[in-house]
Amino acid sequence: MPKPLTAYLTQVLSNFDITLPATIKFADQQGHLTNDSRMVCQGDIFCAIVGQAQDGRQYIDTAIENGASLIISECEQQTEHGNIVTLDTANKQVLIVSFYQLNKKLFDLASAYYQAPQTTMTMIGITGTNGKTSTSQLLAQLLSHCKSRCAVIGTNGAGMLSHKNDNALTELANTTPSATDLVKLFSDFSAKEASHLTMEVSSHALEQGRVRGDIFDIAVFTNLSRDHLDYHGTMADYALAKRQLFTHSNKQVAILNGDDEQAQIWLKNWPTPENLWLYGRSDIVAKHQKFVSCHSIKHHSAGVDFTLNTHLGHVDIQSPLLGDFNIDNLLAVISILLIEKVSLNTIVEHTKSLKAIAGRMESFSSQSDLKMPTAVVDYAHTPDALEKALIACRQHCHGNLYVVFGCGGDRDKGKRPLMAKAAEKYADSLVITNDNPRTEAPMSIIDDVIDGLSGKAELTVIENRKQAVLTTLAKAQTGDVVLLAGKGHEDYIILGTDKINYNERQIVMDYYHQAQQSQPVKRANKSAGEHHD
Repeated sequence: MPKPLTAYLTQVLSNFDITLPATIKFADQQGHLTNDSRMVCQGDIFCAIVGQAQDGRQYIDTAIENGASLIISECEQQTEHGNIVTLDTANKQVLIVSFYQLNKKLFDLASAYYQAPQTTMTMIGITGTNGKTSTSQLLAQLLSHCKSRCAVIGTNGAGMLSHKNDNALTELANTTPSATDLVKLFSDFSAKEASHLTMEVSSHALEQGRVRGDIFDIAVFTNLSRDHLDYHGTMADYALAKRQLFTHSNKQVAILNGDDEQAQIWLKNWPTPENLWLYGRSDIVAKHQKFVSCHSIKHHSAGVDFTLNTHLGHVDIQSPLLGDFNIDNLLAVISILLIEKVSLNTIVEHTKSLKAIAGRMESFSSQSDLKMPTAVVDYAHTPDALEKALIACRQHCHGNLYVVFGCGGDRDKGKRPLMAKAAEKYADSLVITNDNPRTEAPMSIIDDVIDGLSGKAELTVIENRKQAVLTTLAKAQTGDVVLLAGKGHEDYIILGTDKINYNERQIVMDYYHQAQQSQPVKRANKSAGEHHD
């Protein structure tokens, strides 16, 4: 950020038809933009937006107490835009600048303030109900193998991810952060010389204007299934929110899952087919001009193998990932890599060493010869995601398939019986438990889930989630698979308004470790002249 700061702020705000008084002087201290008064530090600029849940103008005093040097406050009338008042506090004067439709224009303001850092990187936006996290992080792994520096923003956090360091992410409050936090992350990653940034783009963020589609060089659509209808209302509106990622300009390449029903609807009148790539497992995908598809899929205990078929050629792929939907995720990633001029041979070389994403079809098993089941921890918390996770587990299961799952409280109640139907259709045994009940009564949620069952599968109800996990693992036998669905990478359960520590991945790892530690030590039996190793 150039100095002096006063001149710089004057220039930034002039882009929005706001003129600061010539007499105003700011200390030349580089602060940040934020719309969270709790995060304000000395010299920061507080953007008091009017959001859906809260009015940030109520927290102006808090922001000033925390050291805000300037307040940019949303105003109700366009005629008030640019008005400036001076607030006298105990030890300083603070300007409050009125800004019409600040919430809608916050991304533009942040971009101007941080000098559009997104333009220094290849920006990849990924939207869809399921697959965003896996696609984003698998891409980061493979780009890292190709000597590119890739930053990640999404459900699991934000950071510079690589194939050597898969624990480099810092937790975020939302899949897509607020506009000010988002552009600040862009600035940080640009300063670290990231060449690429792959980002999960939620429908909420697109609808609320926290991010714009035109910043992305490559935009990916994974799929659409029921979720977030408590917010969007209808599937049609949900789809329209996702569609906002795609600009249909010559500057953006679009990648769609050609197997998805919603994508097929969009394809009927897609305005820029010359900038469109399709990926998927169906034959129809390979008929497109630019495509990434596959055939001859083979599932085995160590992952999947398949023949990759593209308009640029075909090769054989070996992947350690589980399930067909991870093939879909990988096809999306390969599409991006080919657009970025990575060769097919390089892709073949590095897909062999991919790691499962934390909490995304992440499998755990005994490291000894103990007769124990395989556990799979997955974030699946929608009917479609649960169905796909169960199908994937079935492909790798040689015994009974168990599923432990619940539904979140204070969220779309309509999906609860649908989750039950998916579980009953594909699993042999169901264990219904808690999954972030929030302010709803846990047993009331469980009853809603049970209402969707027909009684065909074995059912157990264990409200305490840890107990449900450990009980099911203890019951399952060798060759069985236990899918633990819903928590994935999360390390908490929300009870009431409190976050309670709960790390399902760690619980599973501890279970196997303790089982191995308690295994009887074999002793040599010399009485019959035998020697046992």
